[in-house]
Amino acid sequence: MREITCPLEAIFFILKGKWAPIILWRMRLGNQRLIDLKKDIIGCNEKMLIQHLNNLIEYGLLEKIEYDVYPKHTEYKLTEFGKELIPSLAKFQELGLKYLQKSKLLTDTK
Repeated sequence: MREITCPLEAIFFILKGKWAPIILWRMRLGNQRLIDLKKDIIGCNEKMLIQHLNNLIEYGLLEKIEYDVYPKHTEYKLTEFGKELIPSLAKFQELGLKYLQKSKLLTDTK
């Protein structure tokens, strides 16, 4: 792992990439299967999604649960550390919405 010189840098390092914060924001709704995430996160292909999920697991933000049933399925869930990031992401969501509305980049706020 690279040298981190600031605690804020550490958080931005683990949230790097376009999809990591979006995945975590979606995970706030509860456990998710890969198929659900693929359907809800538009523009992220399966390979990229799996890569980000694995990174988020490695950094301790997500946990992978494999159910030994037929048909076998896997779910992802937020760890306690991942849950701690949700209020910060909510603030970013709020600020992003304000920016988009102010700059007229967002026309439908539903």
